Formats: sequence, structure tokens, C-alpha cells
Amino acid sequence: MAFRNQLMPNPITRAIIDSTVDRSLREIDEDPKRSIRKLTDLGRLFNKGRFTDEVYALVQDLLHNDDSPYYTAIERILRHTEKRSLKTFGINLGYNGLNIGGKIDRSTAEGRPYRTPWLISIRINPSIPNSMSVSEVENIITQAKPLGIYCFSIRLEGSLLSLNSLLDIVNHNSDCAFFFMLPDQKLTPLHLENMQHCSSAFFLLHTDSPFTAPNTESLRKRKIFFGGYGFYDDHSAASWAEDKRIKEFLSYEFPIAVLVADDTCSPKNMTRVAKYCRTSRMHPQHPLLLFDQVGDIAAIDRMRSEKESGCYFEILESGDLRTSREIITDFRHTVSLEQLLSIALPAEKNL
Repeated sequence: MAFRNQLMPNPITRAIIDSTVDRSLREIDEDPKRSIRKLTDLGRLFNKGRFTDEVYALVQDLLHNDDSPYYTAIERILRHTEKRSLKTFGINLGYNGLNIGGKIDRSTAEGRPYRTPWLISIRINPSIPNSMSVSEVENIITQAKPLGIYCFSIRLEGSLLSLNSLLDIVNHNSDCAFFFMLPDQKLTPLHLENMQHCSSAFFLLHTDSPFTAPNTESLRKRKIFFGGYGFYDDHSAASWAEDKRIKEFLSYEFPIAVLVADDTCSPKNMTRVAKYCRTSRMHPQHPLLLFDQVGDIAAIDRMRSEKESGCYFEILESGDLRTSREIITDFRHTVSLEQLLSIALPAEKNL
């Protein structure tokens, strides 16, 4: 544990990165295109490794095209988001989650009975009996950070009842990056006020909802960092992969959106949609960065861990565990996070 602690985020390095990024974000107002390229160069300087080299090389290449639709997406983000949120979320994701987390993962891999994902997905639905509780979510995060896991996806379903309590957890873990999926309900002024203080979170709105438009307007007005998400299954995967449904995101001018596979979706269709998302990013036709939840989390894990395959780890609202290949029976009430990882992502398996 002492060796692992030596690899934890360095406050001095963090302060240097914070100051540098803060200055770069201010410069964007003067010369957006030049400053965005410069910020990308700085990100590559502070985050070393195969994963960051590949990602930043791709971003640099795409942004050398002055007509890239990504400039429109970036300008929308900058116009509608507090720079403090962009800075905090970006540093937590890049420096803590991928850089430091990757170092801890690689340095402790030998002899460890499980693989460590770079991100843990968690679902909670307070409207159903025996759902994951807020305290269980907090306990998972507490156990994950010493393992080098600083990135989490929280999917709140059914009700906004637990939102404020979950936002408290986000604020108490200000060194982490949170992807926070909101249910299809209208946000109240209190919700919006609390979300405004969560600078380490990127919120996602469900697009198939009558509340998407008013919620979008409210979030933009308060300059909260957000995008959209939508579900697909075996029946709808083809329409997504054939680029027939992209307007569902474009109509709200989301700069970033995520496609989420239904639990019953086949691996074949998940792979198909993930490939579509990757192609759309490599050859952008719209001002939108589109991701597939399972496919892209696993792809990032593969590059960060420098292994041939990437892993995906999600705790469902029932307590069941979901990987990229299967759903495993509920173990959450009896074992620790490390034991859960040993069950779902054993080191001897090539997941």
C-alpha cells in the first residue's frame, strides 16, 4: 500500500496543471482555434503514456483541419459551460483517472487476482425495492480510489429522489470525474443549483423525454457541463449503425452524446454500434462527439492498461455485475469491491 500511495496524484503537479489549463482556457476567448490546439499540446505534455499519445495525436490531427465540425462542438461547450467545470472535470479525467490510474494499474498488476477498470459504472433506481443505495454508491467510490480508479459513471433511473444525495457524494470526491446520467424527469431549481456546484461532473440528459428541451435550456442557462444519451437494443441497433437516428442528438445541439446498449443487446450489435461511433468520430460530419458506453470504455481500458483486450465493469441497480460479456449474480451485500472485481474481472481471463 505504501508503494501505491507514492503513485497517487501529486498536489504540486496538479497545481501546475491547474494553473496552465486555467490560463489556456482564458486565451481561447481571444483566438479559439489556436488556443484549442495549444491546450491539446499541453494535455499531451502533462499526460504521458501510450493511451494519451494515441488520443492526443488523433485530436491534434483532426483539429488541424480549420473546417472540422469539432470546432463548432468545442465552441458550443465553451459558450455554454463554466470554465471551472471544464478544467476540473478534464484534469480529473486525464491526470487522475487515466494517467495516475494507469500507472497504479500497471505497477500493481503482477500477482493481483483481478483486472482494474479505469471506470466503474453504477446504476441506482430509488423507485424500485432493493435498488443500490446512496451509501453503497459512496462505499464503492471510497474503495475504488486506493486502487487507482478515479472515474465513475452514475446512472440514476426512475426518480430524482436521490439526486441531491448523489451530488453530495460527487462534491465530496472532487478529485474524481463523474459521468452522470439523469432520468427523464424535469429538474427542479434546487437540483439545478446543486448541479451547478458539481464541477467534477459531466451530466447527460435522456433524449427520448418530454423534459429534454426544458432541461437543456435550464442547464445551458446555468452553464452546467452536459450532453445527451440514448438507448439501443437489438431492434434499434441497425438504425443507429446506419446513421438514421443521429438527428435525435443534433436537434438539441449536444456537443457530446453517448449510446447505451440495453442489457439484452447482443455482443454483435454492440460491436456494430461501437464501430459506428468510432467511425463518426474519425470522419466527423456533424458537430458532435459520439461514444458507445460499453465499447468505448473497454477501448480506453485496453489502451490505458496496455493489454490486448479492455474490460468493462458495471454494478446494476439490482446489485448484479455486468461485464462486456455477461451479467453475473448479485454479490454486493457480502463482499468488498476487490472481491467483486475478482469475480467479474479475474486476471487469468482475457476479457
